Amino acid sequence: MKLSLLIPTVPATVEQAVPFARHVAHDSQLTRLWQGQSYGLEPAATFAYLAGAGHRVPVGTSVLVTPLRRPAQAALEARTLAAVTGHPAVVGYGPGSRAVQQARLGAAYDDPVAASAEFLRATRHCLAQPWDPPVPDAGAGHRYYRAGETLPPVAHPRVQLALGVLRRRMARAAGEVADAAITWLTPAGYVGSVVAPAVAEGADRAGRPRPRVIAAVPVAVARRGRRPEALAHLAAGGHLVLPHYADMLTRAGVDVSTADPAAAAAALVAGGGFLYGTASDIATGLAEYAAAGVDEVILNLTGVHSWYGTDETLLDLNEILAATASLHW
Repeated sequence: MKLSLLIPTVPATVEQAVPFARHVAHDSQLTRLWQGQSYGLEPAATFAYLAGAGHRVPVGTSVLVTPLRRPAQAALEARTLAAVTGHPAVVGYGPGSRAVQQARLGAAYDDPVAASAEFLRATRHCLAQPWDPPVPDAGAGHRYYRAGETLPPVAHPRVQLALGVLRRRMARAAGEVADAAITWLTPAGYVGSVVAPAVAEGADRAGRPRPRVIAAVPVAVARRGRRPEALAHLAAGGHLVLPHYADMLTRAGVDVSTADPAAAAAALVAGGGFLYGTASDIATGLAEYAAAGVDEVILNLTGVHSWYGTDETLLDLNEILAATASLHW
């Protein structure tokens, strides 16, 4: 299993991302730098700045919401990421919440899973190069997205298209159409019993290899004065109030309430969706994700960064990496 790093803040300036890009560039244990959806600076532009500043590291997005973009624009952004960094890019998409869909599209998707799968197929069609294997027509008979013409050919490293996955049906869709399935806040046991098998089922149904499973996992090292439930709330509070996250966590055996975010954060810690403890404890928790079939873990230190800043975030990161260095996933 590989380890990678989420930029633990939504950058207000591109310079805020530099320490984390530098860390990925110089630490052989970290394979990729990730960023989530931003409503401030566009993630593709932040990554392009980092590449221009000399930090040309592999990058990924986990995940961008489809109501903000069309497939041709998504394809153009994705291949630009691969071209400017010089590395294969992993670009994840998801439908976002019903409120986001309503605000950006005027109405929520009737079928978010179908919409997400169509978006990915259409984006892949736009990315197709003349020298690539044929891509099935992405426009005929679809309800939400039509690809139109492919983009003009440009040589670039590979773009891997991913779907954000919480529940079984989206996991099956990822198995059918995506290069990777990206989970968020999913305890290791739930990944192993629900997500990974459903991804494999979808891949089998489509007659293709199983996509990679990538898990974004919030973590924090236990230190004097820290309260894990407060750090979990900072890292995940915005997600814990959303019904689809609450439903996933309930299915995973974590009793959360969208009406009480503080209690939900405490339940997330108790249920293993937020790894808190010594660096060795966290390494043990990460090993459970490897055993569950996860191919890559994105270390999410947003809670630590929000409360304690960059220096303590990097201290936690270094201790976790040291604790995992001798493990063979």
